[in-house]
Amino acid sequence: MGRNGTGVTPRATSIQVSFTHSGQHRRLTLKAEGEPMRPTPANIKFAERLVAEIRQKIALGVFSLAEYFPEEAGVGDGTLSALLDDWVKTLRAPKSTIAKYTSAAKFWTGEIGKKLPRLLKPSDIRKVIAAHPGLSGKTINDYTSVLRRALDEAVDDGVMQSNPASKIDALPHQPPPIDPFSQAEADKIIAKIREQSGDAAADFAEFRFFTGLRTGEALGLQWGNIDIKRRHMVVAEALVRGEHKDSTKTSKARTVDLNSRAMAAILRQKPRTYLAGKHVFLNHRTGEPYSSEKQFNDQTWKPALKALTIRYRRPYNTRHTYATMMLMAGLKSAYCANQLGHSIEMFHTTYAKWLDGERNAAEQAQLERFLGVIPGVIVEDSKGSQR
Repeated sequence: MGRNGTGVTPRATSIQVSFTHSGQHRRLTLKAEGEPMRPTPANIKFAERLVAEIRQKIALGVFSLAEYFPEEAGVGDGTLSALLDDWVKTLRAPKSTIAKYTSAAKFWTGEIGKKLPRLLKPSDIRKVIAAHPGLSGKTINDYTSVLRRALDEAVDDGVMQSNPASKIDALPHQPPPIDPFSQAEADKIIAKIREQSGDAAADFAEFRFFTGLRTGEALGLQWGNIDIKRRHMVVAEALVRGEHKDSTKTSKARTVDLNSRAMAAILRQKPRTYLAGKHVFLNHRTGEPYSSEKQFNDQTWKPALKALTIRYRRPYNTRHTYATMMLMAGLKSAYCANQLGHSIEMFHTTYAKWLDGERNAAEQAQLERFLGVIPGVIVEDSKGSQR
């Protein structure tokens, strides 16, 4: 029965607790963060309260062995680290998703991985978040979302009673403003890539600038989805982290029209890869499909921008460049959104600056007309005439 019938037995370097559950008498060693709990007066008091709590739950029929002693219940070594590791191993998802979840799990393992899930408090999670002010709100929210999902499953399995991560509010965050290239910059980049890396790499860059495909969509594009006669392509698949996916980011196929610049790039590319019947664009160095955007970025994109002294922006910004080109050309936003695979709402939110550009200029011109000519200030009208 332990000391004075409490069910607690202090030993030289540990504390044992005993209780009877489901007709079986158990004598177990208490652990803290994976190590035996030392028999200090404070720890002994804690053990006595714990046994009283366990006995109460047994009497009420709500005791879960996995919640208090996960090792005894076959749940790893009982730490948060083991719980997260086991959870990631059970996931059935694309490689890209599993990679993101694994990264988040490693973050929490490195911070509080030795803690027992049952003893994890919301304040423990908040302290970790506060210790990383350099991480963006989006990154923290993504990490916390993964922790919440893993602990939800632990609650379902009876490893813990409640999920402390569910009490963590999402941090506000604002996505960085889009940063497209100008058409003049796009033409210079294409020309420089042609000079440095060859025609195949340049055609890939030009195609991206003038179709606005997402990274994975461009890498995974196959000839079976190109209709040269009708001058369009069906975007229905992508390449993400080296894995071919039979779906796009939004899981919806879309038809993208091919303008003259995109068509020119396709027609130049056709003799190189068409007969193979698979990927339209290949790594110009290896002759194999790109395994990641990093290959194109490191081998081709960065050297071209550096040579041109054009401020670096990642290749994904070719998508923003095409979107703003369409808007500046006066195309309707519904058509632009459809070409990019956006909802109308998302498109308006993302490209509001360009949607409002002409209207704002007109409003400012009207204000200038009202203000009139200010002495000593030269004002040019829209035709460049001074007054």
